[in-house]
This record gives sequence, structure tokens and C-alpha cells, in this order.
Amino acid sequence: MKAAVVTAPGDWAVLDVADPVPGPGEVVVEVERCGICGTDLHVVDGDAGSLAYPVIPGHEFSAHVVALGAGVTHPALGTFVVVDPMVFCGHCVQCRSGWTNLCVTGGGLGTTADGAFARYVKVQANQCEPVPESVPAEWAPLTEPLSCVLHALDRIGPVLGTDTLVIGAGPAGLMLTRMLSLGGARVDVVERRPERLQSAPAFGADRTATSTDQLDRERGWGLVVDATGNAAAIQEGLSLVRRAGTFAVFGVSHAAAKVEISPYDIFKRELTIVGSNSVRHSFGRALRALAGGRVPGDKLLDEPVPLGEIATALRRTRDGSGLKATVLPGTA
Repeated sequence: MKAAVVTAPGDWAVLDVADPVPGPGEVVVEVERCGICGTDLHVVDGDAGSLAYPVIPGHEFSAHVVALGAGVTHPALGTFVVVDPMVFCGHCVQCRSGWTNLCVTGGGLGTTADGAFARYVKVQANQCEPVPESVPAEWAPLTEPLSCVLHALDRIGPVLGTDTLVIGAGPAGLMLTRMLSLGGARVDVVERRPERLQSAPAFGADRTATSTDQLDRERGWGLVVDATGNAAAIQEGLSLVRRAGTFAVFGVSHAAAKVEISPYDIFKRELTIVGSNSVRHSFGRALRALAGGRVPGDKLLDEPVPLGEIATALRRTRDGSGLKATVLPGTA
């Protein structure tokens, strides 16, 4: 099969690789569509922490089940599914306490295990979620990023009536804006790219601006969420949190990125700082939210490209042109 393989940091190509074979408890799925996110760029660039190369990126995907491993009876052959990409042992102290996304030996499809920038991928059968007919097929890959958003909201807690600032109006920032507004928050959005910012009102943004200087919020916001992973944006965002407020780190930064924090300032303002890492017991809920029309997927997705043109999709993701780039791995 054809797959986009990162052989070393900064070195990747579309290559011929062996088709995967399912082991016990596993299935092989034929990928229909795969979204691209910032994490994929970190994998390509080699700044996503400790990774073993070569690896096939891609973790936001929909697929059809085409082969069953020993002992697998569900999902059945031909089922259209999305796949929770988390890889975890199930035995360590983190897994046994329910924090499978923080498994001490774990990782994920597309990072520590081969992912979906390929025609076929091998996955755990029990991490496949059948896609309801009410979800448009092209929307299905949004399940994974939306599940990350729902996990972030679990970490943040209730937001009813909270003045909120979302930094970044990429796909994740827009989905955060949508779910926060549905939760009763009053959401302002800042984004330096006007072409992205114009999408924010359709996702529930109350006010939009290309800079926080344009928003009259002298006392700050009760909740500030960074959806960029940019160290400078995080540094500024921390300064904008109201006393007794919360700052949430959602965007994925470079592993070596640093931000200056004053312990006294955190003490003085009684700030809460929370992190949110990937997916935790939120995948099925995200799929149900898509089925219920909670997120306007048609306003997020760019025109998909074949696997042979994945360089174009990676470039669009890197420079922020468009919104959610997607790849069709089964096409040349």
C-alpha cells in the first residue's frame, strides 16, 4: 500500500509499505478520510517529544473495517467507523485510575504507532466506534478533534455565565468556541488571520478581534483558553485571566517551548491553570455530538486532497490557510 512515512525528523515521503495484518483483538480498516492537525506537523518536524521513527502520521480518520483478527466479532466487516487513536497498556497506575490518555508507556496512532496517512491501518477493535447514518461521512474525521475539545471542557468544568476568551480560530479554536457557547459561556475570540476570524461568529463567538487590544475587557476574562500552542500567545493569555480565573492550555506547543510564570502572580490572583492532553472517555460523546448537529462540520472542512498531494495539505495546515485539511489515502 501507499503511505506517507516520516523516516526521520524533517524527512518524509509517500512510499510503498507492507499492508498491516491484524493480531488478536485487532482489525484492519481501510481509511476513507484523514484530517491533518498540528500534532502531525510536530511528528513530521521531530519536535513532538520522544518518537521512534519511521512512523506513519495521521490520527483523525474514518474508515471501513476490512479484516478481523482472532477473537474479533465486533465491529463487523464493512462497518464504517471512527477510531479512538489512544494507545495504552491498561495496567499502569495511570490506566488503572482511568487516565488512559496519560499511560506511562502509551502514545497514539500516528505518533508512537503507525497512523492513517495510509490506505490501511491496524487498530484495536474495541476502540472503533460505528458512525451513525445521521453523521455525514465527510464529517466523521472531526470526531477525534471534537473529542479532544470535550476532554478539555471536562478539565475546565462548568462555564455557564463565564466571560471567556479563546485564542486562535483554527478548527480546534472554533470547536472550542462552539462547545463553550453551548455550555453557556460568553465567548470572545482573537485570531490574527482575518480569513479565519470571520468564521468565529457562526460557531457562537460574541465578539471577535485580531488582537486583544481591540477588546475592552479591563479586568480580564474569567476563563482564557489557548488553542494555538504558541508560547507568546500563552504568555499573553496568562496575563489576561481575571482574579480567581482559569487558564487552559489546549494547543500543542513545541516540546522545547518555554513560558515565564510568576509564582507570586499565580498566588496573588489565585489562578487555576489546567492542561488537556488528547482524548479521555470522550470519543463516543463527540460522535454523538456530531450526530446531533452540535457542530457545523461543513463550515470546518476544506476540499480533500489525494495522498499524492499531501504536501499541499501539510503546507496549508502549517501556514493556516483554510481550516481543516483532509487527505484521501486511498487515492493516488
